[in-house]
Amino acid sequence: MEKQIKLRNYEGSRLETSDYKKLHDFLVESKNTEYTYARFDWMMMNWEYLDDEFLTRIGIWEQNGKIVAANLYDHSLDDIFPIVLPGYEFLYEEMVSYAKKNMMKEENGDFRIFACDSNRTLQKVLKSEGMMASEEKDMVAIFDLSEEIPVINLKEGYRITSLAEEREYDKYMLCLFKGFGHEEAGETFSFTEVSLQDCKAAYERNYLDLNLKLSVVDEQGNYIAHAGMWYDKSSEFALIEPVCVVPEYRKMGFGREVVYEGLRRVKQAGAKYAVVGSNQQFYYSIGMVPYSTGTFWID
Repeated sequence: MEKQIKLRNYEGSRLETSDYKKLHDFLVESKNTEYTYARFDWMMMNWEYLDDEFLTRIGIWEQNGKIVAANLYDHSLDDIFPIVLPGYEFLYEEMVSYAKKNMMKEENGDFRIFACDSNRTLQKVLKSEGMMASEEKDMVAIFDLSEEIPVINLKEGYRITSLAEEREYDKYMLCLFKGFGHEEAGETFSFTEVSLQDCKAAYERNYLDLNLKLSVVDEQGNYIAHAGMWYDKSSEFALIEPVCVVPEYRKMGFGREVVYEGLRRVKQAGAKYAVVGSNQQFYYSIGMVPYSTGTFWID
């Protein structure tokens, strides 16, 4: 089996390339809940935070043209996620060696490799390579969609919409800008024709169901809360990413309601579970429970 496996690098640009599609499908098949197919899509579409000049350093291991393992990163090249299909764990040693040689921005710079805390095989390889666990963690929470999803009625005058219904990209981006604290940090929001075209390129494409990009709209038509849901019908689980509420509307139930609406929609589409890469109290308060933890390993 090992002799038939070939290593190569990622080919193409961020979106709509052959390798992009292959990696998306590989991540769906891997059933990985730490670095999901949706996390990959979210990274690739957020070009302002992505080290896209290093995409060609992504290592891909193929067998008969099918991806069986890949070294991916999350926005920054120095956070590496080795992922394999079941039965290909023997590749971890080669993958870690490749990452240390090819996936560091600067020689002797910061460099971390992620391992799920239940993945003893990868942990042993990392230890043998002289790496050690750090205090930095990634945590995943899960919602079992066989359970009842609570119904909370929005206040009169408020409603939920999606990007499929209203392509109000300027309002959508302003909600994200405020919701993630950029305005509070003194930054200035700008939305130009170039911004609009970038949004269309990022959102109006394969793998994205715009019915799952949900926002709460207030009485004046402003977007005040957002929950992005991701679901590939080949997968058992959906992903929640991102969730935000603009500061003046927090603690009023809008974040909870827009997430519940997203859960209802992915359940109707066929998902059995929904996961989120977080251990924030907000997610536990709406019925999610801890599912898995992972650790970043360092030299």
